[in-house]
Amino acid sequence: MKLRWSPTSPFARKVMVMIREKGIEGSLTLEKSNPLSREDRAATPNPLGKIPCLVTDDGEALYDSSVILQYLDAACDGPELLAPDGPARWTALRREALADGMIEAMVACFVESLRKPERQSAGWLAHNRSVALNAAAALEPEATDLAGRIDIGTISIAVALAYADHAFADEDWRSASPGLARWFEEFNARPSMTETVLVDARDFS
Repeated sequence: MKLRWSPTSPFARKVMVMIREKGIEGSLTLEKSNPLSREDRAATPNPLGKIPCLVTDDGEALYDSSVILQYLDAACDGPELLAPDGPARWTALRREALADGMIEAMVACFVESLRKPERQSAGWLAHNRSVALNAAAALEPEATDLAGRIDIGTISIAVALAYADHAFADEDWRSASPGLARWFEEFNARPSMTETVLVDARDFS
């Protein structure tokens, strides 16, 4: 299998964290991509020009990160990170969807920040910042249930919160979500997280 990825992408980081948690690093060939490069976007097997994109051993291109996570969990050995059915499965997928929405809002802010200051929309930035922070606050009541759980949902949440520290360094989301903050500090110390720290896309080449 071949994974087209970038060290700048939080969505790609979800996949990289999962690969380490399942212990399947040797099962994939990594192909690095720069999402800010028009040529790299055109070269990806994903017709949307986005990463991550997984090419299976049969040559099928799979995207986006949620589909890739489910495929790798089903196709590869290692700990099961998504229950096959029942409430645990839907809880994990719902948490992943919330985390993905949080990431999408922060990526929207990053893209807007690439525009000239006079062309940036203060309203758009404020809206997406609010979306991301509201998502973090919504997870606070679930903090106790997250403890000790390693699955697609908790991986996605951890990556989203780590990206929040990068994208909104001036925001103190922890004060409104102390339980979530304690859980995150523990999860963020896992090797799967410390070995996949993101690079700022503006510094990547």
